[in-house]
Amino acid sequence: MSDHEKDKQAAVTDEIADHTTRFKIIEATTALLSRTCRHAVSIRDIAREAGANSALVSYYFGGKEQLYCAVVTEQFAAYEREVVPFFKTDGDIAQNVRAACQAIAQFHKNRPFWLTLYLRELTNPSACYETIVKPCIDNASLQATTMIKAGIDQGVFRSEINPRFVVQAFIALINYKFINQRILQDLHLDPADQTDAYVAFVTDMVLSAIIARH
Repeated sequence: MSDHEKDKQAAVTDEIADHTTRFKIIEATTALLSRTCRHAVSIRDIAREAGANSALVSYYFGGKEQLYCAVVTEQFAAYEREVVPFFKTDGDIAQNVRAACQAIAQFHKNRPFWLTLYLRELTNPSACYETIVKPCIDNASLQATTMIKAGIDQGVFRSEINPRFVVQAFIALINYKFINQRILQDLHLDPADQTDAYVAFVTDMVLSAIIARH
């Protein structure tokens, strides 16, 4: 192997190591933030959780606020990838609504911290609210509303319904279930362990209220 090839290989190895370290720090910060607010989390706490030197946090992110922003960016980018594409206007619109509800629920199962982060940004917004949170939710709301409007235009949904009310209803009902997950489990109340059945119920209820009767 030539010196040039060795240097190139070393550069790739370093890049992978950098990516892995950054990822571990973001994952560690996310885990800590799921248990406490960002002001109570220190750089030392993050480094300990990530199994990294505390100097690396500053090296990769510049500081705690920038790291928090990286966490918010990652979480809301995931929402854009894993939920928003299900707000589709083609094909069977009623089935699209059902698939979207399932996607929202699956997202919260996979990322239980997201709702905590979202609610914190709504009640005590950081600098990330204007640049990351609001644009993401604005786009998601637009896409979801467009899906409902398509159903109205196709005669599948009632013409007099307000598309935004429909979107607010099914997203809020699913979100609320996950917001209350802990108390439902602690009190042994349904639907703590019946998420899929609950999501199906919500979807059926919403669709029954908006389907056009011919």
